[in-house]
Amino acid sequence: MAVLNRSKGSWSLAALALAVAVASAACGSGGTAITSSGGDVVVKIGLLPITGAAGFRTAQTRGFFKQEGLTATPVNLRTPADGVPNLLNGKTNLGALNVGNLAQAVSKGVDLKIIGTTYYANNDMSLFALKSSGITKPKDLEGKKIGLVQLENVNHAALLDWLTRHGVDTSKIKFVLIPVPDMPAALRSGQVNAGQVLYPLAQTMVNEVTAIVPDMMESFGARPVQGYTIVSGRFAAQHPDIVARMQTALKKANDLLAADPNATVAAAHSLTGAPEQLLRASKLPAFGNDLKLQSSQEQVVLMMKYGFLDKKVDLASLVFHQ
Repeated sequence: MAVLNRSKGSWSLAALALAVAVASAACGSGGTAITSSGGDVVVKIGLLPITGAAGFRTAQTRGFFKQEGLTATPVNLRTPADGVPNLLNGKTNLGALNVGNLAQAVSKGVDLKIIGTTYYANNDMSLFALKSSGITKPKDLEGKKIGLVQLENVNHAALLDWLTRHGVDTSKIKFVLIPVPDMPAALRSGQVNAGQVLYPLAQTMVNEVTAIVPDMMESFGARPVQGYTIVSGRFAAQHPDIVARMQTALKKANDLLAADPNATVAAAHSLTGAPEQLLRASKLPAFGNDLKLQSSQEQVVLMMKYGFLDKKVDLASLVFHQ
């Protein structure tokens, strides 16, 4: 098993968030009543400033929520760890989790429902090294430090699996947690020898880096689900009609994003503030409405293989049905 070096502060935050989530679930606060405004139902959306949230932003700005009698109010989140507690204590009604975080939360007893896909990976989950580092092939990573944006999750498991299949002894690699915006500096300073640089940041380094692992998610097929759109189970039980209307609005948004790259760029620019020219040159997430449950279940199985999940979670059982 590869060596892990957890950032104490970050993992304390994650543990605290999960504890709050479980406590909130026990208290049953996830069914907090929602308000109305001018005849519309107000729904609160937990929003991170990432390109993968383009569907949420598009449903809001293109009027798809409004068409369903909903007024969407964004609630800006500081970190992904804020998502589940906010859903369960009623601060938000709608959120997103990657497959790994979803499985980990449900395995701890948190009641969540999948109502759609947030975004797909799009051959954009790569591991980079500086061209000046001397690292040119996967085997060169042995004895080195690799920076990941999240440890003990799907991408970590997928990378371990990819490296093992390509003849790399992962027990000789040290994995460290590096926040997304800090990864370029960590590479340039030598804090890590290779790192998971996410787009559009990776595009700003295109002349400096080489992709040692082009696509760590390749074993899950083309465009695997990277994030699911979720609500609390209690909220879904108390407001099934509202959840169905949110589903409809988000499906319209995903259909638009899948058909129109310009819509994706516009939403990503609005969310991240990144220049549109940079976004057009970058690998951006893909969007659609296929839940791809079989592929996602394979992600869950891989997490169990590497000890990142203590028991099996059946994703199909989490899908909301009105």
